[in-house]
Amino acid sequence: MFIIWLLFILCIFSKIRYLAEHYDPEVRLGHLKRFSFKELRAATDHFNSKNILGRGGFGIVYKACLNDGSVVAVKRLKDYNAAGGEIQFQTEVETISLAVHRNLLRLSGFCSTQHERLLVYPYMSNGSVASRLKG
Repeated sequence: MFIIWLLFILCIFSKIRYLAEHYDPEVRLGHLKRFSFKELRAATDHFNSKNILGRGGFGIVYKACLNDGSVVAVKRLKDYNAAGGEIQFQTEVETISLAVHRNLLRLSGFCSTQHERLLVYPYMSNGSVASRLKG
């Protein structure tokens, strides 16, 4: 088990180095959908406070309804201009998208603009992941 974990970590660090050397703002990260900011802003009714599902250290989570009618949770990240910027964001998105566990929500998509970083997750109608785990 330790060897598998070690190989996973080495794979992630290898990917970080690769992204740093081959940064492409139009890159598609695996199965993830790249949303436009305009699309997510409309889906959250311009990040209306009535759509807030929760607040945390990394940002605010909004309930959103996409054009196709699907309901999702959109996390609007804080500190999008922090050191490392886009490369760090892409690395985090790719790492989160690789994580698979029965107690984790699978990342559905993301949005990255010059001034915004957003993550899109499936919407959980029965409360937060934290409340489910305490359960």
